[in-house]
Amino acid sequence: MSDDMKTVQALFNPAMLSKVIHAKGIDADKLPTKEELDQLTLEKAERTVQAKHRRHYYHMSVWSGEVPLRFRFDDWDVTKQRDQSRARELGNRAFKIARELAKQPFNVVLSGERGTGKTSLALAIMAQLMRQGQTCMFVSTAELLRLVNDKYEAPDVRERLMYITKDMKAVDVLILDDFGTEGGKPNEQGFYKPVHKDLQTLMYQVANARCNFETNQARHATIITTNNTKRELETMYDKKTVDRLMTKNPAHQLSFDDMEGVRNV
Repeated sequence: MSDDMKTVQALFNPAMLSKVIHAKGIDADKLPTKEELDQLTLEKAERTVQAKHRRHYYHMSVWSGEVPLRFRFDDWDVTKQRDQSRARELGNRAFKIARELAKQPFNVVLSGERGTGKTSLALAIMAQLMRQGQTCMFVSTAELLRLVNDKYEAPDVRERLMYITKDMKAVDVLILDDFGTEGGKPNEQGFYKPVHKDLQTLMYQVANARCNFETNQARHATIITTNNTKRELETMYDKKTVDRLMTKNPAHQLSFDDMEGVRNV
């Protein structure tokens, strides 16, 4: 018998175990029971699985230029806006929405001009919810359109798109960033053309999967940032798709129309 095996057997010897407990000053009455140890092991395993799920969905995010973005509420700098009180109000409302989303899913819309902070606050909500254990996925709709266009010539893109769609349906919190930019620019009459039919189908499937038709409520939370109005989006997508993705609750709509763009590029 090896020395290691002898050591293991000695530790499981009641007399030796009692001696170790006494030497270490351990209160034997406070030692966990087998049931408690089993429960701790189960909880640890569940936390490991949950952490793996969070990493998976985050990894499946579709970033513009394949560059991940990060932003937290602490990074929200109201001094960048002329109307600091309005900027502070938007930050506070987004923080309140994040707290509510930790309890139940619903849809959120952040709308307004480019560069005013919509994506930043959407990312802040996402970061907070991930810290609280929810799975989150960020999808640039413009980049998603590029993948849809590329899939015809690239089998690997086709397979990736299949998994992205599957995860968009199931993730706890889905951010659709710059929703509407995939529709391009309006024509001289101000009308937008419908987006690619395959992207239309993808979004319709995602919108349906994220909606609970029995309760007429969101099954999972969807956060949209957009430069377009709902009417403009309905010229790009089927109205049912837009209706199921965009909230009708004013408390869950953040308008950045009166904010100034702060990008330096």
